[in-house]
Amino acid sequence: MKAVAGASNQTGAVGGMRFLGQAKVVGPAGNILARTWAKAGLAVAELDVAAEIAAARRVLRHLDELKPDSYRTAATT
Repeated sequence: MKAVAGASNQTGAVGGMRFLGQAKVVGPAGNILARTWAKAGLAVAELDVAAEIAAARRVLRHLDELKPDSYRTAATT
Protein backbone atom coordinates (compact mmCIF):
# COMPACT_ATOMS: atom_id res chain seq x y z
CA MET A 1 0.00 0.00 0.00
CA LYS A 2 1.28 3.45 -0.84
CA ALA A 3 -0.59 5.83 1.41
CA VAL A 4 -0.13 8.73 3.72
CA ALA A 5 -3.34 9.48 5.59
CA GLY A 6 -4.63 12.64 7.13
CA ALA A 7 -7.35 12.66 9.77
CA SER A 8 -9.10 15.74 11.03
CA ASN A 9 -11.63 16.63 13.68
CA GLN A 10 -12.91 19.87 15.09
CA THR A 11 -12.36 20.97 18.67
CA GLY A 12 -14.73 22.49 21.19
CA ALA A 13 -18.44 22.03 21.71
CA VAL A 14 -21.35 22.41 19.34
CA GLY A 15 -24.79 21.94 20.80
CA GLY A 16 -24.55 18.99 23.14
CA MET A 17 -21.59 17.40 21.39
CA ARG A 18 -17.95 17.82 22.41
CA PHE A 19 -15.17 17.42 19.84
CA LEU A 20 -11.68 16.45 20.97
CA GLY A 21 -9.57 17.42 17.98
CA GLN A 22 -6.68 15.00 17.50
CA ALA A 23 -5.93 15.89 13.86
CA LYS A 24 -2.98 13.87 12.55
CA VAL A 25 -0.90 12.84 9.55
CA VAL A 26 -0.06 9.12 9.47
CA GLY A 27 2.67 7.51 7.37
CA PRO A 28 2.37 4.23 5.43
CA ALA A 29 3.82 2.23 8.34
CA GLY A 30 1.22 3.60 10.73
CA ASN A 31 3.60 6.04 12.39
CA ILE A 32 2.18 9.42 13.36
CA LEU A 33 4.13 12.10 11.51
CA ALA A 34 2.31 15.15 12.91
CA ARG A 35 -0.58 15.78 15.30
CA THR A 36 -2.46 18.54 17.05
CA TRP A 37 -3.30 16.61 20.23
CA ALA A 38 -6.50 17.99 21.75
CA LYS A 39 -5.95 21.61 20.80
CA ALA A 40 -7.08 23.46 17.72
CA GLY A 41 -4.49 23.64 14.98
CA LEU A 42 -3.18 22.18 11.78
CA ALA A 43 -1.17 18.96 11.60
CA VAL A 44 1.54 19.46 8.98
CA ALA A 45 4.30 17.04 8.00
CA GLU A 46 7.04 17.33 5.40
CA LEU A 47 8.09 13.94 4.18
CA ASP A 48 9.82 12.07 1.43
CA VAL A 49 6.96 9.82 0.31
CA ALA A 50 9.24 7.37 -1.51
CA ALA A 51 11.48 7.03 1.58
CA GLU A 52 8.49 6.54 3.90
CA ILE A 53 7.09 3.82 1.63
CA ALA A 54 10.48 2.10 1.34
CA ALA A 55 10.88 2.13 5.14
CA ALA A 56 7.38 0.70 5.59
CA ARG A 57 8.06 -2.07 3.08
CA ARG A 58 11.24 -3.07 4.94
CA VAL A 59 9.21 -3.60 8.11
CA LEU A 60 5.76 -4.63 6.84
CA ARG A 61 6.24 -7.78 4.77
CA HIS A 62 2.56 -8.69 4.26
CA LEU A 63 2.91 -9.69 0.62
CA ASP A 64 5.72 -12.11 1.50
CA GLU A 65 3.36 -13.86 3.91
CA LEU A 66 0.69 -14.66 1.33
CA LYS A 67 -0.07 -18.37 0.98
CA PRO A 68 -2.18 -18.69 -2.20
CA ASP A 69 -2.18 -22.49 -1.97
CA SER A 70 -4.13 -22.21 1.27
CA TYR A 71 -7.01 -20.22 -0.23
CA ARG A 72 -10.12 -21.81 -1.66
CA THR A 73 -11.46 -20.55 -4.93
CA ALA A 74 -15.18 -19.92 -5.34
CA ALA A 75 -17.02 -22.73 -7.08
CA THR A 76 -18.33 -21.82 -10.51
CA THR A 77 -21.82 -22.83 -11.51
